[in-house]
Amino acid sequence: MGTAGPKSTDAGAAGAAARPALSSAPPAVAADPVERVEQLEARLSRQQEQLDGLVRIAENLGRSRDPGKAMRQMVDEISQLLDADRTSIFTLDPGGTLLKGIAVQGETSVEVGVPIGAGIAGLVASRGRAINLKDAYQHHAFDPKFDKLTGYRTRSMLCVPMRNPKREITGVVQVLNKRDGYFTLDDERLLTALASQAAITLEALKLQLRLNISNAELVDASRRLRQKVTELGFLYDNERHLGEAEDEMDLADRVLKLAGQVARCERAAIFLPDENGYGSAWIRGPGDEEGLVPLCRFAVGEGILGKTASHGEVCVLRDADFERQAMPRELGGDCQYPVRDVVSAPLIDGDEVIGAVAFVNRRQLDRRDDGDDRQLAVLMAAQIARAIARQRSRRSDQQRDRLMTIGRMLSGVLHDLRGPMSIISGYTQLMANEGDAGERAAMAGTIRRKVNEFNDMTREVMAFAKGERSIIVRKVHLSKFTEAVWESLKFEFEERGVAFEVQDESEGIGWFDEAKMQRVVVNIARNARQAMGDTGRFTWIIRDLPGAALRFELVDDGPGIPEGMKDRLFEAFATEGKPGGTGLGLAIVKRIVDDHGGAVAVKSARGQGTRFIIDLPGRASA
Repeated sequence: MGTAGPKSTDAGAAGAAARPALSSAPPAVAADPVERVEQLEARLSRQQEQLDGLVRIAENLGRSRDPGKAMRQMVDEISQLLDADRTSIFTLDPGGTLLKGIAVQGETSVEVGVPIGAGIAGLVASRGRAINLKDAYQHHAFDPKFDKLTGYRTRSMLCVPMRNPKREITGVVQVLNKRDGYFTLDDERLLTALASQAAITLEALKLQLRLNISNAELVDASRRLRQKVTELGFLYDNERHLGEAEDEMDLADRVLKLAGQVARCERAAIFLPDENGYGSAWIRGPGDEEGLVPLCRFAVGEGILGKTASHGEVCVLRDADFERQAMPRELGGDCQYPVRDVVSAPLIDGDEVIGAVAFVNRRQLDRRDDGDDRQLAVLMAAQIARAIARQRSRRSDQQRDRLMTIGRMLSGVLHDLRGPMSIISGYTQLMANEGDAGERAAMAGTIRRKVNEFNDMTREVMAFAKGERSIIVRKVHLSKFTEAVWESLKFEFEERGVAFEVQDESEGIGWFDEAKMQRVVVNIARNARQAMGDTGRFTWIIRDLPGAALRFELVDDGPGIPEGMKDRLFEAFATEGKPGGTGLGLAIVKRIVDDHGGAVAVKSARGQGTRFIIDLPGRASA
């Protein structure tokens, strides 16, 4: 066998004349019939083995889903088919500069890399032609370094290119050391066919692998998209619920319940320090059955929540991260809930850290992405911070409005007291000069009534502020009622020279709360007198309506109501152009008439005066 053929079929050797073709002819036929039969049976057996090997390779390649595993199975089959000591399959890397492959010898496999153009395998890959050597050491491109490192001795070698369906080179198959000599042309043809089959199959497997990876990425992206949609839905609900919170404790309850659901954690906690660095904290779970648990007050810098509020940075901690970052496994205060992992974020309003929120013990931690959880925590913290800032701003506005309301109410009370005080002052002066005991007693009675009127006015304003409503409907003699009203208005009308006229066209009886309706008429009359200045006429017309109902028409010939006031005439604190006005008078008028079950309307034209029409129900309706 040692002299049966040339050294190589390499096109890069010295020349064609120096390398006669390797023989593929069958060995000489034996003259003895028995020997001839044995030769034929041996050849048939060998061909059957090769055919079985080809079938096994095809089956293995068809079943395999892993390119690496398919290569390992194939090198073993090729070694058996070609009766080789070692087989290597190299594939071209994506950059096209390096062959990567596995060399297998018996039970041992080694991953190797060969640059394109280097060594026999690199030369075959660069030229695209097979190289068949009887003695590899005789070829200029052979690199004996591997033999020296391993103690292996390479003798015969067959190396063929792998081509895909486009005839592009995708790798190299190399077999070493034919056990009974060197590799024949039949071996070369067989290996070339196997290389083509391997190239096509490996290409398909790589494509399938890329497809599987893409499908897995698509499934993961779909799962994450669904999670993001769920998170967005929760964040929307969170925004809606946060706007409904009445105070910080209610806000904490709503926030933490939804936060636990969004972040998919066992517990959520929030810390809201005050300007002194101490604050309240709460913890709760995501379920309806798990209520809000308040923690004792603690300082900024204490526990996970306090440190997050102090540093103003997001923390994502699990396992050894706590010790590495010197972070305690406690939320803060008297909270004893065990912390295995946590995502905490500061609550930031503008440039100020106003607190911290933490999501404790995330569910399915092995499938969680810390980056996604960090981003979610930042989003939720920003949402919560906005809600807290809005609530604090609203509370501050309410306190400011409450103080303004109290001031206006006091101004209204003082404004209303001016009329009775003028009467009291006048009667006091008259009493000082009055010698008749009967007249003095009458004046004293008037003063007492005005003092009582003080109390009634004050109570009415306070009741209006508190939203309290109560009326006592009684039978009222209208003549006495009009006299009492005139007594309250007499001094300021006469002092200003404004005429006051009563036109009573009724039967003289009404059913209403006398004290409160006196306030109604006085408020409207006083507004009219102030609008008319030092001249004009105010007329009070009283008429009966069907069903024992009663109508008051209060008419003045003043300048009329400004256009900007008509739509908000009966609103609290609505006033325009009246010095010292509080805007409570007509609001109280509307409230009292409504409490009686009546109705109030107004007609006014610029320069033509104003007419208030008040309808009060009869006794049964009231």
